Amino acid sequence: MTIFKSKEKNETNETLGMRISRLRKAKGYTQEEFSQLLGVTAQAVSKWENDNSCPDIMLLPKIAQLFDVSVDELLSGADGKPQQDKVPETPPVDISKLNLKIKVTGENKKPVNVAFPLTTIKKFTKLGMGISGILNVNSPSLNNSQIDNIFRLIDDGVTGEILNVVDENGDHIVIEIS
Repeated sequence: MTIFKSKEKNETNETLGMRISRLRKAKGYTQEEFSQLLGVTAQAVSKWENDNSCPDIMLLPKIAQLFDVSVDELLSGADGKPQQDKVPETPPVDISKLNLKIKVTGENKKPVNVAFPLTTIKKFTKLGMGISGILNVNSPSLNNSQIDNIFRLIDDGVTGEILNVVDENGDHIVIEIS
């Protein structure tokens, strides 16, 4: 029976028993010496190291102290730092190399299909000119607050199609960052 396998991908599947054995040997204790320090039998230590049983929960702090590790490290093999799934960091987006592509189609309307450098769009919005005004389209889906939200997404590294909607005026709007 295997107990408390480590979840670390780079480690072997070290069990709690294997970890106790490794740490005990690293400190130079025999099973007998180690058992005496804990007030248990050598047979109990042997059972732990062979994964036939686990130490009593009340002994974990004492065992960790004898090995100079945290209880977390004793149980999980962690190095004392919180275990977290690491999300790869996205490099900062260089908006000077990205374009905002907007396609607007609607009934009885001339289709709009434009691409603007994001730096240009950012300057227009700072001047108070909305995308709707630039495109000559009156659409609630293309107001300045929506553009601000698009820039927040871009700052978070989002690219690709970010909006595909038919608004209340019947306009089909597709916005893409590429």
